[in-house]
Amino acid sequence: MKKINDHINNAFDLSYLDSTGFPDTRFNTVGILGGGTAGYLTALALRRAHPKLQITIIESSKIPVIGVGESTTTEIVPFLHHFLGLDPIEFFQEVKPTLKFGIEFDWGYPGDYKFNFNFFAAHHLESYYYEGDIKNSSWPSVLIHNKKIPIIRDASGEMASFLTSIPFSYHIDNKNLIQYLHKKVMSAGISILDTEVKNIHLDDNKFVSSLSSDDHKNIKFDFYIDCSGFRSKILGNALKTPFISYESTLITDKALTFDMPNNQNIDPFTSVITMNNGWCWKIPMRTEDHYGYVFSSKFCSEEEALEEVQKKFGKIKSHKIINFRSGRHELAWNKNVFSVGNAYAFIEPLESTAIQTVIQTIMTLCKLMPNSTNDISSITGINKEIAASWDTFRSFIGVHYKFNKKLDTEFWKWCRDNTEIGDAAEIIKLFNERPPLSKTNFGSAEGFTAHEPLVFNSNSYDTILFGQKEVHTKLPMPLMTKEDYFSKCESYKFLSDAAITQQELFADEEMAIEEVFIPLFSDQDSWIVET
Repeated sequence: MKKINDHINNAFDLSYLDSTGFPDTRFNTVGILGGGTAGYLTALALRRAHPKLQITIIESSKIPVIGVGESTTTEIVPFLHHFLGLDPIEFFQEVKPTLKFGIEFDWGYPGDYKFNFNFFAAHHLESYYYEGDIKNSSWPSVLIHNKKIPIIRDASGEMASFLTSIPFSYHIDNKNLIQYLHKKVMSAGISILDTEVKNIHLDDNKFVSSLSSDDHKNIKFDFYIDCSGFRSKILGNALKTPFISYESTLITDKALTFDMPNNQNIDPFTSVITMNNGWCWKIPMRTEDHYGYVFSSKFCSEEEALEEVQKKFGKIKSHKIINFRSGRHELAWNKNVFSVGNAYAFIEPLESTAIQTVIQTIMTLCKLMPNSTNDISSITGINKEIAASWDTFRSFIGVHYKFNKKLDTEFWKWCRDNTEIGDAAEIIKLFNERPPLSKTNFGSAEGFTAHEPLVFNSNSYDTILFGQKEVHTKLPMPLMTKEDYFSKCESYKFLSDAAITQQELFADEEMAIEEVFIPLFSDQDSWIVET
């Protein structure tokens, strides 16, 4: 019998599947043009996935990095601490992030109306059917409404954390993040060359042959990664890769950024506030909030934007203007060049997707790394996957603009009449044929949308469509009874009353690390490890 059991164990042993699955490559050297978030994360990920690569970052300390508050999505937490293996406790001590459980939208419907987009599954149909909105669709939704986090403190002072099962992301001060990642890049043995690249040299086949600067005449690599931001020095300027504009969907092109003190009242969400000619983000940090008014220069001057900001939020000490264009280049990999972040594409930051798209682009490269520039199938696959992800972002963000009924300014009238939403139009039709998208009307079968395998799934669309009250059909009778629904609401309220605020959590950072974060990141059954 022992012999039979040995053969059974051997036959069903799947331990070989535990390998990373990252393909080998014949590339030996890679040059990353540009540091910052995109460059540093790309370098650290390549070191992890392809440790034999010799990686060099070429950046200039003379070129400033756009340093605004960064709102992220849940992908960042497992990416940093599970895939890259960065110590979460050190991260909290040095970067000093705050926790984000979703977005509160001052959006969608006139008057004093808000809804939130959180990272937890919700019963949108029941909430909308019984109450006409989605504010009580889940416990995290109620927590956001009450500015609480999913950590409960009982009468004795004992704390119970639910962070292992309720996903969160980070609000980050970009300057802190870049300093921290720079240190990690250095300790990983990745070379950094501090010089400003002046010329990009192409061979007869339009491949990049080398880079040069005033003090380095011949910087050569097997392939190059463009992380030069909006300048897109290699992909856009040198290779002339065509740019596909998203302007017919997203007409905003400027952001006016500023900071305001928050007296350590730290919201557990990003605020999205409808303005006359666009919208304003509010990203809460430990002692201040970072704001940015995203507006369209076709409807509003910089002076008018500043006047509107100060009328709404009070006098500000200083501000910056950031110019941008929404769209993507036709190819992410062209010749022997790959691009990450703003060098490839940019989409205005309504759903906090900047670092998310960087992470997805990096992981696509790691998983489909070509053997060489002749590995056409891998390169084609990379380009298709990344382009499809960005185009789904475009459609989903467009839905926010097209159906925001909060204000009747000329800007918002234009958006409602003219915003192109691409494939999302079919998803909205499906929603109004058979709401909600995230569940069928036949028990617990999963819903489906054309974008389900990509970035924003059916639950995301349900949140935005119910949240903006874009419901034009008779809703089916919910599976949950009215009594059961309001019983859940009562539990949500009870638990929220017992929950703590984020300022209470960080009032004693040592305690927070010891009692909350060390157990959280040590738990092998948490969503962080599973992701």
